[in-house]
Amino acid sequence: MQQASVETFSDLVGSIYDCVIAPERWAEVLDGICTEFGFATGALSVASLTNMQAVVNAVSGSNLTQMSQNAIGYGPDIIELWGGAERIQQYPLGEPIVQSQAVRQDVISGNRYYREWAMPRGLFDAVAVGLVRDKTMVGNAIFSQHESAGRIDEAQLNGLRLLAPHIRRAVTISNLFDMKAVEAATFAATVETLTIGVVLADEDSRIVHTNAAAGTMLEAGDPILVRHGRIAVQSTATTATLQAAVAQAAKNEATLGQKGIGIPIPRPDGAPLVIHVLPLRRSHMRSGLIQSAAAALFVASASGPPQMPHVALNQLYDLTPAEIRIFELVCDGHTRDAIAALLGVSVSTVKSHLFHVFEKTGCRRQVDLVRLAKSLTFPV
Repeated sequence: MQQASVETFSDLVGSIYDCVIAPERWAEVLDGICTEFGFATGALSVASLTNMQAVVNAVSGSNLTQMSQNAIGYGPDIIELWGGAERIQQYPLGEPIVQSQAVRQDVISGNRYYREWAMPRGLFDAVAVGLVRDKTMVGNAIFSQHESAGRIDEAQLNGLRLLAPHIRRAVTISNLFDMKAVEAATFAATVETLTIGVVLADEDSRIVHTNAAAGTMLEAGDPILVRHGRIAVQSTATTATLQAAVAQAAKNEATLGQKGIGIPIPRPDGAPLVIHVLPLRRSHMRSGLIQSAAAALFVASASGPPQMPHVALNQLYDLTPAEIRIFELVCDGHTRDAIAALLGVSVSTVKSHLFHVFEKTGCRRQVDLVRLAKSLTFPV
């Protein structure tokens, strides 16, 4: 199949961010993804582990009640169909995992869910994308392929790779509201009541509005502050990363990619914090909040202490989660074939990600990657 047009992709990304304010639109987004990339069904499931509530539970191409009942009845079978719980933990976030590549065909064919539910409906393969997996939240998106559409191809996988960081950002920010829906008309009022800090900034990172929690943070100069009239943090490198994400969000949210998801704030003391950047400009729904605001910055508790060199690789080199995972496995001495088998992706996918790792880091050999990993010991 062909790649989505720039305009269609931008519309999809805009619809994804609108779901932060209107979560009931997730089903429409899944419909759009399935239509554009030729999938038969799509399901998005994100659950909060703090209150055991669904942050998002949406499907396309099927009945939600029926899907929910099947998930309950076939729970262990579905987990087995993706290689088991331990294997699933290895899959990098944001990387599309094709079922037929990740799991042996005899395991798939003998699976109860596959035999009794998927195959009778002509759904012979599927692709899953891990969205979030930490101590507060777990979530993924799964798209199934009908036999009439043929094998899942690279255009479909590339489309999901491009959309994944936008979906990850949207569901992560949605979870901060700790509610299933936020009315657009009362969004601004809701922001004011949040205990997390929310800063609205223009394209140059100048602050145009803060809620009470963010105001208190700014007064204390911790963890956020104003430097030269712009939102900043103590770390110069992190400030540059933050301001670049805001500028990109204002310029073209569709190309924001991994930037602005969970930017860690290095702090001498206190619990680790992160900043999530939500674009506001392109959508009438989001831009109506405050006209001059280009992005909303959410200052929230991190799900755990920042990982080094994981954080540095993302901050300094803009590596995706999949690229970071492959970077780590290469540094651990794994071959490309072994990495492909472990992650459930093709060798060509591993080679492609590794090429991007070399390109972004400026390294030429695998030994250079090992040296780089050892040098990234402390927070930037």
